[in-house]
Amino acid sequence: MKAGAWILGAIAVLAALGAGAYLFRGEIATVLVERAAREGVRATLPQELPDGLHAVFCGTGSPLPDRQRAGPCFAVIAGERVFLFDTGEGSAETLALMGISLGDVEAVYLTHLHSDHFDGLAAVALQHWAMATATEPLTVVGPVGVSRVAAGLNEAYAIDAEYRREHHGPAIMPPTGGGLFAQDFVVPTEDGQTIVLRDDDGLRILAFRVDHAPTDAVGYRIEYAGRTIVISGDTSYSHSLALAAQGADLLVHEAISPRLDRIMHDATHDAGRENVSQIFTDILDYHTTPEDAGRVATEAQVGALAITHFLPQTPIPGLASTFVRDARRTYDGPVYAMRDGDVILLPRAGGMSRRNTLRF
Repeated sequence: MKAGAWILGAIAVLAALGAGAYLFRGEIATVLVERAAREGVRATLPQELPDGLHAVFCGTGSPLPDRQRAGPCFAVIAGERVFLFDTGEGSAETLALMGISLGDVEAVYLTHLHSDHFDGLAAVALQHWAMATATEPLTVVGPVGVSRVAAGLNEAYAIDAEYRREHHGPAIMPPTGGGLFAQDFVVPTEDGQTIVLRDDDGLRILAFRVDHAPTDAVGYRIEYAGRTIVISGDTSYSHSLALAAQGADLLVHEAISPRLDRIMHDATHDAGRENVSQIFTDILDYHTTPEDAGRVATEAQVGALAITHFLPQTPIPGLASTFVRDARRTYDGPVYAMRDGDVILLPRAGGMSRRNTLRF
């Protein structure tokens, strides 16, 4: 009897606590968000990492809708310097949630001019201006045509920039700091040919051609502190990429699953959406299967392979692991299916580790 009474009493207490939590849920949520905000706005990730070269995955998705993945975005932290490579939709938000201030970004490098690789660029430029009271526009570097993109975005956001200057004043939003400053380069035409885009303070960034016809597209090789990361950009299997990635610590490679693509093709065909169905057919010839991504990693003798830019989308937990399984058929090193917020650390002292840094 006493035991039964104790159990009933405990249930009553829990019920009362639950009711109290429900009644005061707004206040509880406010306290929690206050704590999270204090942590989130610190934007100190570059200072928290050991000296070295670190791979930051700020967008692992594609143009297809995926609630868990922003559009294509990759960043490197070299020492405490931050550089972006592509800025798909949602990348600015993801970077902020990872503890990286857009004001710290020195430059953006575009792999090519498909819109899903720069449709978050205007938001990045705005945050770069506002977060650091920048006095110069954000530099964006890419294949010939990037100047047109930058000019168009500058014009599209000119009225918005004027409103913000007038509202916040020149001390907060300096008149010379908004928008984008573009630097075009001609894409190399030969396999094995690279061009050096940056070489300062121990950091080198090189570009090389990849095969994403009919667009002019490049991948990038980043070297710092004795560590190397190579980014494929969008490409079909590329011998040029295998040459440029030789001996890299980490190869960051896009991938498309023909099996999952066929599922999407058939679903859209059966729904009478023939235009979308045709797109799922067309994209197969200028993206890379996981097996071919593994083949490139093997040919280049890289230390690890990180898969990103998942095509099609992977909304169900565990679905991305099929990409890893397929890549391991042709590469016996570590293979990772990357998530938004992931960082792969390559310290100057050696070694490799992975962690997720999303703060909300």
